[in-house]
Amino acid sequence: MKSLAKILSLSLMTVFCLTGTSLAGQQAEAFSVSPLLGYHVFEGDQNVDDYANFGLALGYNITKRWAVEFEARYTPTEVDLPGLKDSDLNIWTLGINALYHFNPDGRFVPYLLAGFGGMTFDSDDFQDDEDFMLNWGLGAKYFLSDTTALRLDARHIIDLHSDRRYDQLSSSDDTDHNLIASVGLYWQFGGVTPAPAPLDSDGDGIPDSRDKCPDTPLGTPVDAVGCPPVEKAPAPTPAPLPVVDGDDDGDGVPNSRDKCPGTPKGVIVDEHGCEIKFTLQLEFDFDKADIRPQYHGKLQQAADFIGKYPEAKFLLAGHTDSIGTDAYNSKLSERRATAVKNYLVSNFGIKAERLYPRGYGESQPTADNSTEEGRQHNRRVEVICCVVIPEM
Repeated sequence: MKSLAKILSLSLMTVFCLTGTSLAGQQAEAFSVSPLLGYHVFEGDQNVDDYANFGLALGYNITKRWAVEFEARYTPTEVDLPGLKDSDLNIWTLGINALYHFNPDGRFVPYLLAGFGGMTFDSDDFQDDEDFMLNWGLGAKYFLSDTTALRLDARHIIDLHSDRRYDQLSSSDDTDHNLIASVGLYWQFGGVTPAPAPLDSDGDGIPDSRDKCPDTPLGTPVDAVGCPPVEKAPAPTPAPLPVVDGDDDGDGVPNSRDKCPGTPKGVIVDEHGCEIKFTLQLEFDFDKADIRPQYHGKLQQAADFIGKYPEAKFLLAGHTDSIGTDAYNSKLSERRATAVKNYLVSNFGIKAERLYPRGYGESQPTADNSTEEGRQHNRRVEVICCVVIPEM
């Protein structure tokens, strides 16, 4: 087993010394083909020579992070028993594996894998054998283009229930431990290719095509056209008008100025007696609860509106796409809503008790979750006024 440890250590060092900047990465819903060339190391008491092997993996990327692969490997080796002439031995290893990728949008994409399958041992001089096999390992892909990558991995192969005569000598057991280290190529085709982000030269969150104030200093809040908002002196509070003609709906606006008579009690209204409504939607990156810089200006507008109506309560409704479990998405949506609350409180001094974060998970999509564009729209928080706040 010492030789196994040496090869595994060498493979790990090679994988994690690779570096690179973002270029391509995994593509969701893509098919893949990987020809592989490796070296098969057998446990010492198996009486089998270590030898090169050849493999082919066919896969499908369920998402950018998760993939499944069917793999076949062939090792043409020999049985090596003391005192006997070497006997040719052909070994086939077939399996299905699940892969989890780290840094799926980068050029360098490490991954873990695990799976199961079978091994067949075909010899001219000994009885053939078929065993159940488990395996796990790790590796990395280094993308050279959108569709092509170099691939390197190391596998721990657990061969169960061996009953081969040459593998049943003293001190042998029914479980053998092998290692396969391999290199190869990886091609992916089809799948979802994200559209390139619009150019934003000054990084203010407004694309150049709509930016009327280019070269805005980084971090400066901007409005919808990329310009810093013009500070205006607060308008003086008008003196309350005397009530001379009554207020039938009790909204505080006299009938002579009430353009929306019959407003239900408890509804917040403006100076014309009409219900105040405000909705702001912020989108989030996949599996993130960090507020994008492009929404800082809109949150400034939200803060101005909240300050204008000190009696109103605001619902911060968090949502997610359909990727992940219901329980995880519920927590993620709560974190997104809480992040918006904390931003408004810490940056604009808004009282926390006026903001009510709620997480609705994936239960209220506004777009089709079967497309990347639709899932992006569903990763959102809505700032809503003025509503009856739902119970927790």
